[in-house]
Amino acid sequence: MAKPHTLRLDDKVASLLEELSKKTKIPQSSIIERALLLYKEEVEKEELLKNLISSAEELSKDEENLKEIKELESTIGDGLD
Repeated sequence: MAKPHTLRLDDKVASLLEELSKKTKIPQSSIIERALLLYKEEVEKEELLKNLISSAEELSKDEENLKEIKELESTIGDGLD
């Protein structure tokens, strides 16, 4: 069940929300809900990317991992002739 919420929007954002709602015939609450869900996805993707970069940096510091990566890279074309 949906919970009622009160929020403050500046005039520009409120006008944009009203305009989008009229143009698309989608209730303002649905537009806000969609926007929040999209923003949540964006935040999660950014977090995932940060974690991926951090992991890659950690792996690149490990000499044994670098050696294994180079060995694997040298086999990429094997058997494709």
